[in-house]
Amino acid sequence: MDLAPPPSPDSPDFKLWSICNDMVLSWLLNSLSKEIVGSIIYSRTTRDRFGQSNGVKLFHLQKDLNDLVQGSNDIAGYFTKVKRLWDELDTLNVNISCECDCTCGGKAKVSKSFQDEKLIQFLIGLNDSYAVVRGNILMISHLPSINHAYSLLIQNEKHRKIYVNN
Repeated sequence: MDLAPPPSPDSPDFKLWSICNDMVLSWLLNSLSKEIVGSIIYSRTTRDRFGQSNGVKLFHLQKDLNDLVQGSNDIAGYFTKVKRLWDELDTLNVNISCECDCTCGGKAKVSKSFQDEKLIQFLIGLNDSYAVVRGNILMISHLPSINHAYSLLIQNEKHRKIYVNN
C-alpha cells in the first residue's frame, strides 16, 4: 500500500498531518514489546526523525557494535541488539545509497560486501558454544545472508534445547 507523501511544511494541512502522524507513530511503538521496538525504532522509514549524521554518534555506535557479544542472551535477543545498532547506523549513513542503473555489477558487489561484513560482525560476537555452527556457516563457499545464518543458528539453539531436555 502506497501512502501519500506528507504535505509541505507551509501547507495549512501540515500541522494537522503532523499531529496525526505523531499519534499513529506513538500508538504503533507503544503497542510493540520493548525488544521489537528496539529492533525497529531506527528503521529507514524514520530516518528524518533522528536528524543528520554526526561523528560522535557514529563513533559510539561502531564501538557498541565492536563491543557487543552474545553473553547470556539467546540468539534472538543477541540478533535484535545487533540489528538495532545496524539500523541506527543505516539512518546515519543515508547519503551512501546509489540510485543509478549499474551495468557492471559493482553496486551488487559492494552491497554483498557490506552484508558479508555484517554477517562476520554478528558471528564474532557469538558465544564459543556456537563455534561449530559458526564454522559451518563460514565454510559455505558463498557466505549466506544474515537471515539465513540467523535461521541456522536458531535451529541449532532449538536442537540444543531439545537435547538438553531429553
